[in-house]
Amino acid sequence: MKNRLYLIGLFLAFLPVIAGAQDSTMITLEQAIERALEENHSITISRNLAEIDENSATIGNAGYLPNLSLNSSYTETVEDTRIEFPNPDANQDVAGNRSSRLNASLDLQWVLFDGFGNRYRLQSLQTGAELSAVQSRRDIELTMLQVIELYLNVTTSSQLLNVTREAVEISNQRYRRALRNFETGGGSRVDLLNAEVSLNQDSIRVVETELSLNRAKRNLLVLLGADPSSDFEVSNTIEIDNRLSLDTLLPAALSQNARLSTSEIESEQARLQLQQSRADIYPQISTNASYNYSRLESDAGQFTFQEANGITAGLSFSFTLFDGFRRDIAVQNSKIRLKNSREQRRLTEKEVQSDLLNAFDSYTTNLYLLQKQQLNVETAELNFERTELAFEQGQVTNTDFREAQLNLLETRQDLISLRAQAKLSEIDLFQLSGQLLTGLD
Repeated sequence: MKNRLYLIGLFLAFLPVIAGAQDSTMITLEQAIERALEENHSITISRNLAEIDENSATIGNAGYLPNLSLNSSYTETVEDTRIEFPNPDANQDVAGNRSSRLNASLDLQWVLFDGFGNRYRLQSLQTGAELSAVQSRRDIELTMLQVIELYLNVTTSSQLLNVTREAVEISNQRYRRALRNFETGGGSRVDLLNAEVSLNQDSIRVVETELSLNRAKRNLLVLLGADPSSDFEVSNTIEIDNRLSLDTLLPAALSQNARLSTSEIESEQARLQLQQSRADIYPQISTNASYNYSRLESDAGQFTFQEANGITAGLSFSFTLFDGFRRDIAVQNSKIRLKNSREQRRLTEKEVQSDLLNAFDSYTTNLYLLQKQQLNVETAELNFERTELAFEQGQVTNTDFREAQLNLLETRQDLISLRAQAKLSEIDLFQLSGQLLTGLD
């Protein structure tokens, strides 16, 4: 018995040491979000991809600008040369004849007209940059949801740890009281054993809760781009906005929801692809110009030195008369893709509305349950206080006292979980209405 008491006391003595083994700093939810926006690796990658598409949306990539290139070459040859002419006196026989040739040109190529294809390519590149920006926003929102969920998980685990530690303190007092009664002959061994079992159960619950807390902290630190081995504390206060309404959320969702914006841009891209496929029906007119320079030097030959330079320019016209109906098929397929994109846009709009209505139902239900659970906690606290007083006076049994204690523990745990669920349902509404990055400011 004394050994068991020693082990339990040793556990309780080192429990605060385990909890505060490392110096830690306080991180609020807002700070966690700001840190993730700056340091999260997935967000950084998503922003870089969006920047690539933005850099690509230029008139040069669309084909508006000409191509200008500089070309040059130089060759030198050493060879034995024999040249015979009708006049034998003009024959040449040169050993080790050295000759060199230099060519250089400045070439310009410019498509003047391609059936307005460059116009639609530019618009397609610009909408592609818009799409990439919206997709980046969706990635950021998904990461923010993970950060908030993990932060709330840390907060919930931290609050549960405090509740379970209080339960250990209560069970420890009960155990000591039972031990004193047993040692003085005023209590039974059964009461002592029951008190010991309750203390062990509550102690195990503390260890399990602390394990969950540490795991949640490490997962959150990874999302924040921080060292997973570091430690921090979170605010135990969860503020919930209970003023959200469908009258403002629904219009915002239809105009700002990232998923719906993505569908709209994809529909616009399908329209531009149709226009580009139609551009092949028109002829293509191009121009080219070049400045050429050449120089030849040779120890033998008809000319020992030759130099030329000049400008060459031209205009070309091409028109495909028949290509096996490939252009017609491309136009038909583009029309079908455009129809599908518009249907997808309508479907996405209905899905966003449905998701928002479901999320709002969860939000209002969680607020109602949270209010009722708060009353349950107050009732459980009052019941426990009276039961504890009656237990000290010997008016209730150990079983009644433990039942009141467990009831208080359960109602507090449920309140903590409901508060986190209510906050998550609020965050879902902000995300669906496209206000996640602004609604938390």
